[in-house]
Amino acid sequence: MKAKVIIVGGGFAGLQACSVLRRSGERILLIDPNPGPTMLPALPDLAGGWVPERIVQRPFGEILPANVEHLQAAVSSIDLEAGTVQAGGQTIAYEQLLIAPGSVPNFYDSPFPRERMHALGTLGDARRIRREFEAYLGRTERPHLLVAGTGYTGLELAMSLYFRARAAGKPCGVTIVDPTPILLPSLPEKQRRYVLDFLVAHGADVRLGTAVESFDGRDAVAGGTTYADVFFCWAAGSKLAVPEIKGRIEQVRDGRLKVAPDLSLPNYPNAFAAGDAVAIERNGQPLRKAVNFAYYGGRRAGQNLLQRRRGRPTRPFRPVDLGWVVPFHDTSIGRLFGGLWIRGRLGVRLHHLMCGVRNYSFANFAGCLRLALNPNQGEDP
Repeated sequence: MKAKVIIVGGGFAGLQACSVLRRSGERILLIDPNPGPTMLPALPDLAGGWVPERIVQRPFGEILPANVEHLQAAVSSIDLEAGTVQAGGQTIAYEQLLIAPGSVPNFYDSPFPRERMHALGTLGDARRIRREFEAYLGRTERPHLLVAGTGYTGLELAMSLYFRARAAGKPCGVTIVDPTPILLPSLPEKQRRYVLDFLVAHGADVRLGTAVESFDGRDAVAGGTTYADVFFCWAAGSKLAVPEIKGRIEQVRDGRLKVAPDLSLPNYPNAFAAGDAVAIERNGQPLRKAVNFAYYGGRRAGQNLLQRRRGRPTRPFRPVDLGWVVPFHDTSIGRLFGGLWIRGRLGVRLHHLMCGVRNYSFANFAGCLRLALNPNQGEDP
């Protein structure tokens, strides 16, 4: 099988590239294991039952341009030297390639029973957490939530489930652990203190410099303390969703690819990368993984694919940080464009509003707007 243009991944970056290429006249193959895109920033709220599932997804068949075919399969490897992609048991040759598969949870070869660990990377993960946490609350006298990882996803998920337990009349203990000694090190001290104070005020035991030492599927030990019959969530890191990329490439620790200014791969001018697949450096450090960088990076990559195909010069991608908001159910922390810090319930409203702006249909936008006006209503699990 051969495709002129292959796009690996139908998230924010991949969809923007598809949109740019819709009038190119080329047949494009989009490879993604999911039936449609998901509004990933809403997954922690969805796992806790605060966001209706219908407003965070839409089938590819309803939104892809007519010249884009969707192959629902996971990409197992990419061979840049051979110009091929392995997916769904077949080898597919390409003339041009965009690598934008996003990221998946990184378990770091953990020996713990995977079927009893709850990581949050997909819509299926959020459904599973919601379903199994409800069952856990129903059968457990003294529920206790143990979260490994103090990044934004781990903290958001911890608070979403904590408030779900409280709404169900089942107060839940919360322990959040991380081997690193600093909570959210990218934030200034004042903002870190704000987040920590909120967590502690709701009874969370935040243990920095501490790792989960053992977990047998029911009981766990962290920092020498035993926690009985826990609901264990894993949010300790992520990695590139494609397991293997063959070629003369450079990758950072989490698998992200180093790219040229125009998002092409050095040594492979017809291969580009965008979104969570790229490590765009600023001041010697890779930029954080963010929706806006993926959205506009995917658009630029699509434009450059088209320029390269037409034999015209490509243009560099210059990321602009439009700001960010991280919700913790009843409060938030964020930094808006221009450096203005925001927190509290207003940030929660902005989070839901931006999930609507970047969503996949008017109906989804309207649902997010309702949440922005009246946060944390959602649906009963």
